[in-house]
Amino acid sequence: MEIFNDSRKIISNFVEKKLQILRENSDFNQKYIRLSDAIDELASCLTNEQNELFDEIVKLFYQTEEYYFALSYSLGVKYGEELKQL
Repeated sequence: MEIFNDSRKIISNFVEKKLQILRENSDFNQKYIRLSDAIDELASCLTNEQNELFDEIVKLFYQTEEYYFALSYSLGVKYGEELKQL
């Protein structure tokens, strides 16, 4: 599907620009801050080899998140009207 090729990056960048909207939700914001703090805490106590693996894991997490963003956007476009009825 094309949405998972070139469009994936465009959608991901768009979602990232809208992150402030999510940050206004206190539950999300608490989790977002805690995740960032936990990542920093863990990274600071790892060996160099472990830190390389951890960095790879975090990078892969963000790369796969791009696909989630694209899928969510695609589903929203396709089923947007039906979602309003939920």
